[in-house]
Amino acid sequence: MAEPVYRCDWAQVDDPLMRSYHDHEWGRPLHGSQRLFAMLSLEIFQCGLSWQLVLHRRQALFKDFDNFDIQAVAAFDADRINSLMADPAIIRNRRKIEATVANAALIARRFPGEAFDRYCWSFTGGLTINHDYPDDPSIPRYDHLSAIVCKDMRDLGLRFLGPVTVHSFLQAAGMINDHQHDCFLNGCGRPPLDPPAPAI
Repeated sequence: MAEPVYRCDWAQVDDPLMRSYHDHEWGRPLHGSQRLFAMLSLEIFQCGLSWQLVLHRRQALFKDFDNFDIQAVAAFDADRINSLMADPAIIRNRRKIEATVANAALIARRFPGEAFDRYCWSFTGGLTINHDYPDDPSIPRYDHLSAIVCKDMRDLGLRFLGPVTVHSFLQAAGMINDHQHDCFLNGCGRPPLDPPAPAI
């Protein structure tokens, strides 16, 4: 009989989508400006809601936001925003939608090509920082690094960001690995992860 696979506490749920996200995406190094913009945007949409809800609406969000193509989203006008607000398949929060469009415009202007990827990863020197927390309650909602990144992003003009949202982004994008100690994906003292092709 195969040994049971132990996951982080938050992934011990009866939801195949959550388990798959934990096993194949969360904490894996994510590269590419478009993918990082998409992840940052999803974390903004998650603010005040559950990540489970975002995952179940992710496909619709990608469809409505043109796969989070930075140049395309930057060009969204008031009519396009109103059409997004009319789609019940996504998270219809006008402030979050407008922030996503404004963030795309800023990234397109300030970070051409893959410069946004280089910017995001510069805070960790291009490496994943592995933590070793014993359980989910021990993992901080944000730390010194996420506070620094948040301040820098907000100083640039990126919107709808706080240290908790930025910390979630750093976790999701694999800049920090917060898989808890007994999770099979905990990075401390274990071989580096072989990152699969990201789902986003």
